[in-house]
Amino acid sequence: MENANFALRNRRRQPPVQPQPIINNTIYDIACDQFTRFIRQISQHKIVYGSILIGLIFIYKYYISNTPKPTQLPLSDIDAPAILLIGKMGSGRSTLGNLLLGTYEDEEPTFKFSDSFSAITQNSSIARIQIGNENYNIIDTPGIFNTDNPNKVVLEKIARTIQKCAYGIKAILFVIEAKRFTIEQKEMVDRIKLFLGDGSLQYMISVFSHCSRKQTEDLEYFKKFSWNPEMKAFVNSMGNRWAISPNPEIYPPNNPVRKQRLGDLQNHIVSIDGKYTNEFFEKVRKEQEENERKTREEEVKRQKEYDENKRREGEAIARKIYDRNRAEDERKAEERRKMEIKHIKDALLGQINKLGEKVANLTKDNENLKEKVANLTKEHEKAERKKTEREKAECEKAEHKKNQSCFGLETQVELESGRIIQMSELETGDRVLSNIRNGIAEYSEIYLIAHIEKLEHEEKFAKISFTRPDGSKGQLRLTTTHYVFDENLSIIFAKDLRPGETKILVSDDNNKLVSVFVDDVTIEMYDKYICFYTRAGSVIADGVLCSYYDQCPLSQTLMDLVFLPVPYVLWYYLLNFAIYLVSWHQFI
Repeated sequence: MENANFALRNRRRQPPVQPQPIINNTIYDIACDQFTRFIRQISQHKIVYGSILIGLIFIYKYYISNTPKPTQLPLSDIDAPAILLIGKMGSGRSTLGNLLLGTYEDEEPTFKFSDSFSAITQNSSIARIQIGNENYNIIDTPGIFNTDNPNKVVLEKIARTIQKCAYGIKAILFVIEAKRFTIEQKEMVDRIKLFLGDGSLQYMISVFSHCSRKQTEDLEYFKKFSWNPEMKAFVNSMGNRWAISPNPEIYPPNNPVRKQRLGDLQNHIVSIDGKYTNEFFEKVRKEQEENERKTREEEVKRQKEYDENKRREGEAIARKIYDRNRAEDERKAEERRKMEIKHIKDALLGQINKLGEKVANLTKDNENLKEKVANLTKEHEKAERKKTEREKAECEKAEHKKNQSCFGLETQVELESGRIIQMSELETGDRVLSNIRNGIAEYSEIYLIAHIEKLEHEEKFAKISFTRPDGSKGQLRLTTTHYVFDENLSIIFAKDLRPGETKILVSDDNNKLVSVFVDDVTIEMYDKYICFYTRAGSVIADGVLCSYYDQCPLSQTLMDLVFLPVPYVLWYYLLNFAIYLVSWHQFI
């Protein structure tokens, strides 16, 4: 492969060989006959080989050199996908290209490079490389993404690079020094996206240069200790494709580490599926193919005219006309190539101008948005304050409601007078049946009615169905987290009563509390309720012994002790207030 690359490079450095036109010449036939006779003499008479060689050279110079050498115009050798070498000045871009081509140690490497900090590569250079069984054009790009260069120069170089990528891009080798990922490198990636398209990043491979021996030989060490978070994110954004360019001053051509690292890079290139192209590249390729077709047609036409003029006018005149036509055709071909570059530059300028218009519009919109954002911020802060106040009020209301024991307004209780009334008729100071002990009914005063109203929205209530001792059916409606006494005088949530399992205490006609099974518990939505408090802490509602507590510890006695001071404290303040009023009245 090295020999092939060497021959290819020498072919590029030499002027293009002009193919012979097909010439019907009797002198040429005579030369062939003489050459045949020489061969026969070699076998028959064993003529000295030196004489034969001299004779052959003489024939070649006499007959061939006197034959005109018209040529087909040179075509760009770009009929294969491209491998782009991209990187800032001094990154080792050209060195990597020569390592892949195997020409780094040659007297004249394929891509020129310098050990100094001055840039050598001024224009993109191209060479043919074979990886696996596929041919590619490897292109060493100049500093086309260097913002220090004038725009016209940058566009010219980018256009010539894109011209060489007309058959697609197999891979973009982004050569980075083994240092921290910088803003400059990020900006370079952004320009690649601008000029080659966003999809080109999916074909990019990060190649780290100027690595130490430790970094080159231990890849895990290199990843762990040499990459900052920005570098890790950058490599991951490109499918985690990365490789190391071995330092040729440390690793000679046959060194296994050098071969391994270059092999890793070639495997990454081959592993990329397909090649990158877009509508822009396709347009450039079609224009190139059209220009090549015209060039071939002009060559055929010149050849035909040459043969015709030679037949009619003679060799000298035919050759003169051929050279004149060839010069004109070469001028036309050069104009077509310039037009290719111009069309590419115009397209690039169009992209830049569109981007500039977008930036200008965004800047204008941004100014308008600033004012809107300021106004919206004020409105948002105002709305947030209102929302916070509203949520606070709702939380306080919910917390207050959470700690309430609620019955349905139609629930019945017995007054000390023996009268049965609905809870909607209760008033503060009424004494209601609160318990039955040893056949004696106990009545307790209602010292506070917290709520007696219709709710703004429906809430969940538990409807408890049971069978009284006399066989009649009874029901009780109360909030799901309201406590009810079971047969052991333990309190339990209304929603947790189990039909056929839980027994509750129900009053009978004999002034006793009898335990009966719960028949059913259903959850209903209800919007009318009452919440009140008795001094005893309990009440017999619809014949069922209930606590007036809700969401409290599972101990009625404990809650009685907690709330015991409440009514007395309340009366204390009421009494003091009354005394205050009397004193004020006397003063008046």
